[in-house]
Amino acid sequence: MLQSALQDSTAIEDYLEFSNSFYQDLLGYKPEQTSLQTLTQEQWRPFSERIGLNSNSSGIYLPRNQMAIIQEENPLSLFHEYFGHGLFCEQSLIGRKLVDLEKALLEEERQEFQGRQFTLEDVQKFRNKNQMFQELEEHRKQNLGIYEGFAIWTEHLLSGEFGISDEFEGRYNSFSRKERELTDSVINFSKKYGDLAVFYAWGMKKVQDKKRLLRLSQDLFKDKLDRTRLVLHFGSGKEFSDIDLFIVSNEISPSYDYWLDIRASRIGEVEEGIKVLNPMVTDPVMVGRTIFGDGRYLDELKRKILAQPITDEAIRFSLQEYESEKKRSQDKSLGKHLQEKNLRSAKTFLTNALALKNGDKVFTFNGLVDYARERLSHSEKFIELKGGIE
Repeated sequence: MLQSALQDSTAIEDYLEFSNSFYQDLLGYKPEQTSLQTLTQEQWRPFSERIGLNSNSSGIYLPRNQMAIIQEENPLSLFHEYFGHGLFCEQSLIGRKLVDLEKALLEEERQEFQGRQFTLEDVQKFRNKNQMFQELEEHRKQNLGIYEGFAIWTEHLLSGEFGISDEFEGRYNSFSRKERELTDSVINFSKKYGDLAVFYAWGMKKVQDKKRLLRLSQDLFKDKLDRTRLVLHFGSGKEFSDIDLFIVSNEISPSYDYWLDIRASRIGEVEEGIKVLNPMVTDPVMVGRTIFGDGRYLDELKRKILAQPITDEAIRFSLQEYESEKKRSQDKSLGKHLQEKNLRSAKTFLTNALALKNGDKVFTFNGLVDYARERLSHSEKFIELKGGIE
């Protein structure tokens, strides 16, 4: 916890410095584009009245300026406005869109009122007819719960790190029932799965390096990780893509969420996957980065893949998986994202079946994409076997 480093100091500068260090260590980034302005109590009242803000409030975040304005010596407001709203607007797609819409509206307002005097009523009339403003309001309405919920959870997280949870508890007691339920659900989620999981579930940018993926694995799997043979990271690793983990464990089960895809296999299942040259096994084993586990065991799996001969069983397996994934891709109850994911899997298995039938072993997803493009795109047999999937 950070309170020991503060040595009883309560200056906003100290909270700012140590919170930045906390986020840099946890997430791999901290607020960079957000500015901070602090006002005294005497300054706050006329400021809040001027912008129509409740004078009992203690802070505000302005997305179009990416500025947090707070009362001085109020750490909860710093946590909520600067690290909650500020970081969310910098490092989530929802927040970035909010900032972009605000800035686009600001530019249109500047063009409308440039060179002439105007009132707040004039601005309101302009906005009521402005398409950009309507889009902004719709975006705000759809994402208000996420936007505010993230900032409230940030208060909880950082107040705990600084040992001032009692201040947050005072705020919590003033929440509505709906706000309490949301806060409780996120706190319980963080206790079960860890802080990184909360950030990623909120849609924040992911730095998919070994340090953070190991911490995430430790938070998710607890003591089961100690009895796990391998945790490999594969996939694109892009900052807003889901995290793809391939796990060899007799205790961890496969699961899928929009931000995390856990492909877990028992040891025996991995061996069976190698025998049929299942690309869902061969790809992560051949190209995945080790997050946790036995390097010698990984080398052994790679040797077995390279030595495994092509069999009729392997070809049949990929064709059967193609049919299964194709069928799942047409199931609208799964949602568009999973349908598209299953469609990609179907194409992968179909290409693998054709490659194996041609006597070629292609172990990786990227390799299969290139193979389909270079070797199969004009094959009559490949077109026939596509079964109308494209």
